[in-house]
Amino acid sequence: MGPKGGFSGLTNVHDDGAIIIPAQVRSRLGLKPHDHLLFQLKGEHIIAYKVRDEVKGYYVGVRE
Repeated sequence: MGPKGGFSGLTNVHDDGAIIIPAQVRSRLGLKPHDHLLFQLKGEHIIAYKVRDEVKGYYVGVRE
């Protein structure tokens, strides 16, 4: 972890598209199995947000 609590690491994208999120990141975000993430592209960067259960339905079927 960096001085501001950031994280830097390397992971792989598997053949089926699965991405392993490092344990340190899952722990910091409180991610548990079957939680949902929202992915946004900003230029060449991917930003992922943990989606709270109460707003999950809002994102279902949303496409750009």
